[in-house]
Amino acid sequence: MPMIKASAALALAALPLAGCATLFGSGANSVHTLALGQTGNFGPVNLTPISVEEDSRCPTAVQCIWAGQVRLKVLVEPAGADHAVFATLGQPLGVDGGTLLLEQVSPQRGSTAQIPPSHYSFTLRYTPQTR
Repeated sequence: MPMIKASAALALAALPLAGCATLFGSGANSVHTLALGQTGNFGPVNLTPISVEEDSRCPTAVQCIWAGQVRLKVLVEPAGADHAVFATLGQPLGVDGGTLLLEQVSPQRGSTAQIPPSHYSFTLRYTPQTR
């Protein structure tokens, strides 16, 4: 009976540590969907979409020769000085020892109306450089 109690105590003591591997490993490939002005913690950096510099995506229900692009100004807050970068939809960008990818922009463009800045949301992925 003492062996069972010792095993149970050891298992219960290890339980709080079981989430640590996930917690520390989650920064390996962080993804957040953010609005303009909203900050996401991506492990070694905080990223804040500041402004849409360009949204030339082809509107829905329109046939275009070029798909267009979205360029987003993003504030990067590492351990050192803050700075801004310009992320382009679907194009990886080296940022502070890792890679930033603007994966998705919502909503889709309609053919007639501009999208109000408050309606945008951006899916950002940050992958730190492996050591």
